[in-house]
Amino acid sequence: MRLHRLKITNYARLQDLEIEIRKHLVVVGANDVGKTSLLRLLNLTLSATFGQLYQTLSRTDLRNTEHPLSVEAVLVDFSETEVRLFHREIDIDPVTAERSLTIRLNVTPADDDPDAVVIERVLTGTADRRAPTREQLSALGWRYLPATRGAGSAQLDGPNSALRLLLDSIDMGTEKADLTGLLGDFNEKLHTSERLTELRDKIAAHLARSMPRRIVSDDLAVRTSADPAASVLQSVSMFFQQGEQYVPITEQSDGLRQLMALTLFDLAENNANIIAVDEPELHLHPASQRTVAELFAGASNQKILCTHSPYILQRFEPEQVLVVSPDSSVHQVDKDKLDAIGKLRSQWWSPRLLEALTARYVIAVEGVADRIIVEAAARALGIGLDRLGVVVFELDGANKFTHVYKMLGKDGFGVHVLGLVDEKETGIFTGAIGGSSKLLMGTQVWASCEDLEDEYCRALTGSTMARLLVEAGVCKMEDILKSAGVASESELTAPAVATYCRKGKNKTDAATAVAAAMTREIAEKITSVAGILAKAEELAGA
Repeated sequence: MRLHRLKITNYARLQDLEIEIRKHLVVVGANDVGKTSLLRLLNLTLSATFGQLYQTLSRTDLRNTEHPLSVEAVLVDFSETEVRLFHREIDIDPVTAERSLTIRLNVTPADDDPDAVVIERVLTGTADRRAPTREQLSALGWRYLPATRGAGSAQLDGPNSALRLLLDSIDMGTEKADLTGLLGDFNEKLHTSERLTELRDKIAAHLARSMPRRIVSDDLAVRTSADPAASVLQSVSMFFQQGEQYVPITEQSDGLRQLMALTLFDLAENNANIIAVDEPELHLHPASQRTVAELFAGASNQKILCTHSPYILQRFEPEQVLVVSPDSSVHQVDKDKLDAIGKLRSQWWSPRLLEALTARYVIAVEGVADRIIVEAAARALGIGLDRLGVVVFELDGANKFTHVYKMLGKDGFGVHVLGLVDEKETGIFTGAIGGSSKLLMGTQVWASCEDLEDEYCRALTGSTMARLLVEAGVCKMEDILKSAGVASESELTAPAVATYCRKGKNKTDAATAVAAAMTREIAEKITSVAGILAKAEELAGA
């Protein structure tokens, strides 16, 4: 069984949504846009008891407190056992003969109490709309690992841990008798040990003074906590061998403990139908994030993940990604656009681009030099790009914008993209976005006149820019004079120095020199950059 469709209406933390879940679902977006709220609502719908529902949900969860909150989850692909258990509730499409099971959660404002709600959860396939039984809820096979999970001793090898569940599920077969015998012999050796007998004598003597009955050493035993007659694995744990020592998994680094917790959880819940994990990347190195993502993506059961990690996102297909925007609306690529996005996957489905899916806004620039200038200008203007959730993405050429916008823009994942481009390349950007060029310029696209080198050289003046390059060790003054065809520094014009700056590797070196000397005054004079940064700040409501 797996989730196939999800519909949510009137939820306070998300805009209304209706999505298809295509094998797995990876939910991405900036902080505080509603990703975790989506998982929590699914968790309540598919596994919570009625007591937990009433304890967790209230009128504050209703966007419009006069209307009900509704969650509708549709499940498909049933095993024979599941078909028998839900035989009254499964719907069969009269045309396609496909089977589906719909569970609906309604949270309705109470008529007689301004603060109370009435909660109903039903399986809609029945004429009487019955609530799911405890057995049916369990059979849905939903498991949830929140971001607030721990990786301490109790979570890793405690009595309710995934490791304990795995150990308890092992059938030792004929080996159990051998291990039982070894434990029995070990306990017998402990009981007959002279040193331990002396210890039991001392303890018994002290106990006898304060107890109403006589206590002797044979009333006490020193033995393993595992009962050989019950479970020979009762008190065992897992260790890492480091040299000649065995170190418990509970004493490893934060990252390794988190990796162990995720691995053990996934293995222990192998029979679960749907496993939801919030922020699986917690404390993990990028290489480990990729490993975990491959483990999840290749599993036979369904995974529902919320993540900020481009390394995890990269291991899943574009069709499995859901982006939550800053306004809490959601976007997934339409079915009829998937082929076009799929053709771009090999080149563009990379951590560099996927970081943009976790941002609130993206500023697309032509290359590295442009990114350096934009980021430096933002610092000089006191605009915190990270604070605003803005990613500056370098295209490696204006012609690449068409492909990037196809993936990120309105026909892709719905990310708000702003573009900074050289004046002569403006048509590439406006054409990719679509619509009136006049309306797009200054609202979504900004053109550097003629290019960014021209703009910052005009802002600094030709001679000042030349001295800046020399002081930064980019070149010698003679090189610039020769390139400009003039004899003295005073004759250097901004266009002539800009021509020198845009030659080959000079482009990045010059941008780095300007960035180091950037001030608010200079940044404000680079009008295209100042304009696009002001728009980003406006969009973020800063």
